Amino acid sequence: MNGKVRVVRTRRFSAHHILIGAAQAAVEDAEAKRPGWSYSQLTAITLCGLAIEAICNAVGDRVITDWKDFERASQTAKLRLLCEHLNVQYDKNQEPWSTVRWLIRLRNTIAHAKPQLVEEKHVWSRDEFDLRRTECPLSDLERDLSLDNAKRSLTATKDVLLRLTEVIPDENSLGLYSDSWEGSAIAVNDD
Repeated sequence: MNGKVRVVRTRRFSAHHILIGAAQAAVEDAEAKRPGWSYSQLTAITLCGLAIEAICNAVGDRVITDWKDFERASQTAKLRLLCEHLNVQYDKNQEPWSTVRWLIRLRNTIAHAKPQLVEEKHVWSRDEFDLRRTECPLSDLERDLSLDNAKRSLTATKDVLLRLTEVIPDENSLGLYSDSWEGSAIAVNDD
């Protein structure tokens, strides 16, 4: 039976799945303090910042006519537009929105990174000096790159995804909350 098979496979790809998955892996690496774990915190936070926009674009493309008109809008504007359109409560001072706003600002800081002269002045006891003498002074950006902030970013990103996808009609939601595909195969004659 070496006949041919006609295969049709369909998938609506959305990058937010791989961005969130990679951010989750980076958080796990940071938690386990695997080699390079401090970079994993940066990776998780950056990927969550990118995932927010990917979520907006995936949802917006399905629920707002001519979503492409909003392509150049800020992530915050896209989120607010989607929340208004989907009747999702948005309060910039409440979670997950406050974390997402912080995340968007940090993502922009990372994307448009500027040098910073970091200078610290201390008067330490000899014991404190001995304890802290090898600590590197941290920039503003580096202070934000913590495991707690990586976890907070991932939690907020997943929460935004859930809030936006749970109110979308079923016929528009396939592939938004979880990555999926479908297919069929039919045997065909060799003739």
